[in-house]
Amino acid sequence: MDPVATVLSALSAAPRQQERLLRLHTPLGPDVLVAETLDGRESVDGGGFRFDVAALSANAGLPLDDLLGQPVLLELLTAESHTALRPFHGHVTAFERLGSNGGLARYRLRVEPWLALLAQRVDSYVFQDMSVVEIAESVFADYAGQGALA
Repeated sequence: MDPVATVLSALSAAPRQQERLLRLHTPLGPDVLVAETLDGRESVDGGGFRFDVAALSANAGLPLDDLLGQPVLLELLTAESHTALRPFHGHVTAFERLGSNGGLARYRLRVEPWLALLAQRVDSYVFQDMSVVEIAESVFADYAGQGALA
């Protein structure tokens, strides 16, 4: 194959993340969403992390509701090595389509630890005659299995 044809076929193909600095793995399948940018924060005392990821896809019609609450894996190539990937396991707490140009669609998803799902809950409870441990067990009982990543 001549070099011009090789370049043209590479440019017309859907984006792939095999050799990228930032990789995004979702239940939608490999390379359905390819991470473009990452904006986020990570802390010890503030609930872990919150990453807003802009991602590209060849599919402009991805069902937005299908990814909400689902586990994802972000891998970031570290500065210490050309092969060491730092993993961030989290769940999608927001997902939106930003637009498309006929060739590629741009999406934004927010990735947070599964505990961030507690902020989506709107309930009122009164706990009487219970220890702190019993209250925590009661609250987390509704989320049994939610932290599963596989």
